[in-house]
Amino acid sequence: MTPKLLAYYLSCERVLNLIDNQGLPFHVQQSLLGLPVSMSSAILSNDVGAYVLKAISRGEIKTLQELQMDGGVRQGQSFIYNGKLRGKGFGFNNKTPALEMSTILPFPLENVKFSLEFSRSGLVNDTAYTRLSGPSNIFVFAYVVDVSEGSIRAIPIVIGDLVDSDAPFASSLSFGISLRPEEVEQFSAVDRRWTPSKSEFELMRTIPEKCVKDLICYLLDQQPQSDWGGEESDIFTSGMLVDGKRMTGAFLLKGPAKFHPMTPRNLGKNGDQIYRLFNVPTDIYVIQHCHSIEPSVRGTAEAFALRRMLTAPCRVMFIDGWDTARLLKAHGLWPKLSLG
Repeated sequence: MTPKLLAYYLSCERVLNLIDNQGLPFHVQQSLLGLPVSMSSAILSNDVGAYVLKAISRGEIKTLQELQMDGGVRQGQSFIYNGKLRGKGFGFNNKTPALEMSTILPFPLENVKFSLEFSRSGLVNDTAYTRLSGPSNIFVFAYVVDVSEGSIRAIPIVIGDLVDSDAPFASSLSFGISLRPEEVEQFSAVDRRWTPSKSEFELMRTIPEKCVKDLICYLLDQQPQSDWGGEESDIFTSGMLVDGKRMTGAFLLKGPAKFHPMTPRNLGKNGDQIYRLFNVPTDIYVIQHCHSIEPSVRGTAEAFALRRMLTAPCRVMFIDGWDTARLLKAHGLWPKLSLG
């Protein structure tokens, strides 16, 4: 899985400042400077996109979520964002060069309006008008120009799609991030044909986190780790098997002490447990919970995983309460429902 950036908007001046104009092929330099060069805008965006991705990898650029968890978003900070945005000003009736994309952010920046302001002169091709107008899921590399109560304004350096260049057809990089439990050889006994009834699922309240942890460690031939307050993961293993390949994995486990849907608020102050989990260099990040896992948790984890993928391939796996029940049942550990 090799990330590649397909740019729809690109600020030539800001890209040059970012990469310091060193090592660029001559024809790319000429294009950026606006001199006539016989090359398509698509080639230009692909060449510059490769350098931008390398610069992000070297520069430890964080996501907006990470900036907020790491002391707060501040003016002048560079960041990446991959998620929902709505374009404004892309219609033919707009005669001004000003364009905007915006959204209301989820955790840990709930109800904060995030907006990008830029000029149509930086649009790379005609496809950009279609791709960026209206609502879309898009990748952004930008810097913050203003932070106020309830608002973050930023100027984009590049807007585009992150795709997997190894795929036969360019597909979104985020499509390859998620991993299902049954795709891991040790968890392949999970049977999705069985779903616990509402009354059966209540039995999850009675199953301690240690029981789930011991089972996972047993399946991975892993010695259980002792819990302590500052741990980055509950289980770390080098024995996960996916498609016949041995991979490392870091697990975050949550038992029935909070038997309700998992939200970022259940993951420590400002969601710092999920932040710490993604500080562990590993191939697979696993979040397990005894109940459902809310979209806000999934979105935050996928955003962190996407940034990790810019430097090294990784996947993220969610094991919710229903998959946990299936795993327990597959190995004879699911309790029987009392008829009395």
